[in-house]
Amino acid sequence: MNKKYTDRLSQEKVSKICQIINTELYQQEAYLQQGLTAKMLAARNGISVQDVSAVCAEYFGGNFSVLLQRLRVKRVCRMLDSREYDKLTCELIGLRCGFANRQSLYNAFRRLRGITPEQYRQNMIKANEKNSNTDDNSSL
Repeated sequence: MNKKYTDRLSQEKVSKICQIINTELYQQEAYLQQGLTAKMLAARNGISVQDVSAVCAEYFGGNFSVLLQRLRVKRVCRMLDSREYDKLTCELIGLRCGFANRQSLYNAFRRLRGITPEQYRQNMIKANEKNSNTDDNSSL
């Protein structure tokens, strides 16, 4: 019977690694850093890459790269939803969110959302227009 790698870690160590991931990725938003790797995260926190990878897979639903992509795509979506970033291209937004290039943004976005960032932006514009028209009509 195969044991999961995380079964070999103490609960204290798993908790410590979860806390590191939570602090660095969710609170400090280190995922915005282009080129961030599990190796870098592990090195600066004195833990092994294997431990980071195992905890990511077990508790965060995928390997470290998948976790980064999910967080980055979520940030891209928030920026595309905001009028503050209307003038920025999807590519520039992706770069600001930690993607290394246009292709990595598009690949991750399509895999996670099923559409391109431009399609997402257009859908949001249409939805906002529809909501604004509905709001205008309801005030009559």
